[in-house]
Amino acid sequence: MVKDLNKNIMQRLPAALILAISLFGILYLQNIILILTIILAVGLLLIKEWLMLSDSKIDFKQMIFFVTLIMLPIFFGASFLELSIVVTSIFWFVYTISLSLKKTPSYISFQNNYLGAFVVMGFLYGLIYLILFSEFIGINKYFLLFVILFNTILADVGAYLVGSSIGKTPLLQEISPNKTIEGFIGGVGFVLIFLSIIYFYNFISLNLIIAAMLSLPFAFIGDYFESQLKRDKSIKDSGSLIPGHGGIWDRLDSHIAVVPIFILATNLMI
Repeated sequence: MVKDLNKNIMQRLPAALILAISLFGILYLQNIILILTIILAVGLLLIKEWLMLSDSKIDFKQMIFFVTLIMLPIFFGASFLELSIVVTSIFWFVYTISLSLKKTPSYISFQNNYLGAFVVMGFLYGLIYLILFSEFIGINKYFLLFVILFNTILADVGAYLVGSSIGKTPLLQEISPNKTIEGFIGGVGFVLIFLSIIYFYNFISLNLIIAAMLSLPFAFIGDYFESQLKRDKSIKDSGSLIPGHGGIWDRLDSHIAVVPIFILATNLMI
């Protein structure tokens, strides 16, 4: 087991380090045009990967739906982005309830292109809203974006390391039998240590710490969401874009759920 764990870590580590360093470097530059361009590119990759896994052909109604999602924020600006964040957050809350009741909705499928566009745009709108419209007293919003994304990465790393080492109790065996309660606790523990450190050095306020912790469980919800998608499709990875990690959905599934929830929490608390 230890040998397999070390092998998996070595396969995943190079790509993870490159992604983490690139993320830090891009946010350190604080270039809005560059960041927005990357957000757009990520969104296109997410949509492309979804459509590659979908057997549902794009029709005129789907095109109208997608174009409408793109045009509405152009006309209505921050107010539409706020509404989108609320609606997307409601979706994630409802999905969480369905998981707790062990009643996974049948519409959670790569065949549902409307769902793909909806969750991807909700994620992108959360990022765009944070970059363009959010203001935090005494906190650099680029640093805060780094914290949000890094928290989710830490939760994933902690859950993987602890779950692979000592995990024995499945959390939701029907959807993803390899994910355990021990892994969940390990992921939360990693994030708590990081947040405690940056709070101790006054890099972040208490209310943002609370918002981060409130949104943290949705990192695991997003992971289960993609696990259900892949289980329905009978595939292990959503793609092969990132060596050792799979596709873009495999890397960003947790972030897709966390970002809108975090933005909603900060809007309610600040």
